[in-house]
Amino acid sequence: MPATRCEFCVAPPHQEVAVLKWRGDERERLTIKLCGKHHTRIAKAGQKGWEHNDFRWKIGFW
Repeated sequence: MPATRCEFCVAPPHQEVAVLKWRGDERERLTIKLCGKHHTRIAKAGQKGWEHNDFRWKIGFW
């Protein structure tokens, strides 16, 4: 069984988080594992979302 890791890097996950991933009108609700560094980045971005690979990410489904 592969070791669990953060969605965005190879660090071990800090916690599992519900996120909204979007680009334009395309929206996807996911539950992903995040390391402390990426959780902080996404949380700090707030409602505008954190941009990564042409998608924006924000914590929560709203």
